[in-house]
Amino acid sequence: MGMHPNIEKLIQLQKIEIQIKVLGEELKQLPQRLKLMEKKLEKTSDLLEQGKEDVKVIEFNRRQAENKIKVVEEKISKYRVQLSDVKTNEQYKALLQEIDFQNERIHTVEDDILKDMEKEDRLKVNYAELEEKHRQEVSQVSDEKKIAQKSAAEMEIKLEQSEKERDTLIKLISPEVYRIYRSISDIRKGIGLARATESCQGCHVRIRPSILSRVMGNQEILTCESCNRILYWQPDGPYEVSS
Repeated sequence: MGMHPNIEKLIQLQKIEIQIKVLGEELKQLPQRLKLMEKKLEKTSDLLEQGKEDVKVIEFNRRQAENKIKVVEEKISKYRVQLSDVKTNEQYKALLQEIDFQNERIHTVEDDILKDMEKEDRLKVNYAELEEKHRQEVSQVSDEKKIAQKSAAEMEIKLEQSEKERDTLIKLISPEVYRIYRSISDIRKGIGLARATESCQGCHVRIRPSILSRVMGNQEILTCESCNRILYWQPDGPYEVSS
């Protein structure tokens, strides 16, 4: 004895509708995944821009310090010239003290320049690493976009084919049976019928033996007393998703 034609078609219909749902969700996730990647790329771009600005600032500060040293050196040169013109020991000592003071200023600025140069080297190394990271991310996003576009095109074709199969099947199912299936499926997250064993594989509630024996005949449209899903008998069939 074969399976009730409506039940057989409902099994096919449910399988197709689940496939349509999965394809639809995957199509929605593609742009979201790309958006996350672009946000990551944007973050790296911002860090790269900040790194560039940091290098510019420290280079500017170094130039300012070098100019400052030049000004002090010029001042020291003037003091040295004045040494030959002083008339007293006190004036001579005062100029020497001023020269020593200005030399100390130069040493302090030079120490700061050395520290800034070390910092500049670290910033440039970090900037180079960010550049490489950015280059890789740009390439990755580009590749992902190509893959996503190809996947989207393939999924849209599959989706269109599945929708046509679904529409064809619906026409072959008794309108009353389809109405029952549709109302249950809409409530039960797309699972309108469930395989029967000793229990309903949709909700896992035990099926009364008298009902199960009728379900096993596959000649009636019978529903689960607990979840109202249409039951069918298929010893080697798949298990439905509980919900």
